[in-house]
Amino acid sequence: MGSNIGDRQSNLINCIKLIEEKAGNINLVSSIYKNSAQGFDGDYFYNLCLEITTSKNPQQILSIILKIEKDMGRKIRDSKNYESRIIDIDIILFDDLVLAEKNLKIPHPKFHERNFVLLPLIEINNQLINPKTNISVEDYLKNIKPDNSIEKLNFNYQEV
Repeated sequence: MGSNIGDRQSNLINCIKLIEEKAGNINLVSSIYKNSAQGFDGDYFYNLCLEITTSKNPQQILSIILKIEKDMGRKIRDSKNYESRIIDIDIILFDDLVLAEKNLKIPHPKFHERNFVLLPLIEINNQLINPKTNISVEDYLKNIKPDNSIEKLNFNYQEV
C-alpha cells in the first residue's frame, strides 16, 4: 500500500487498522519506504507491504480494499494516467494463486518491476516466489536497476 497525500504515515496506519478490521489478521508489516512518484509528477510516496491471514477469497478482498480506499477519500481516476492518492492498496500475491480476471490479476502484473514493492516484500518474506514465473522476489530485485532514491524509514507498526 502507498500514500502520497497528507499525513502519509497516518494514512498507512489507518489503512492497516481497517484491513485488520475488515479483511483478516495482520501477520507482518514491513518498514515504510519513501520514494518518488513513478510515472507522473507528484509528491513522494510512503509505501509498505503487509501479510494477512484471511478466510476471504481474492474477489472479496478486492471489494474490501476498494471500499477502504473510497472510505479513506481516494478519488476514482478520470484517466488511465497515474496520479496522487491518499491511499493505494494492491494485492501483490495471494498464496500461490495465479489469477487473470478482468478486474484482478494475481500476482500483480508489475510488482517485479518496482523496487518500492520488492524491498518491503522481501523484508516481510525473503523466500517468496512468483507462482506465475517461479522466479524469487530476491532474484527480481537483483535483476532490476537499483533505485538509490528509495529511503527506508524507521517504522514499527507494533509500536504504534
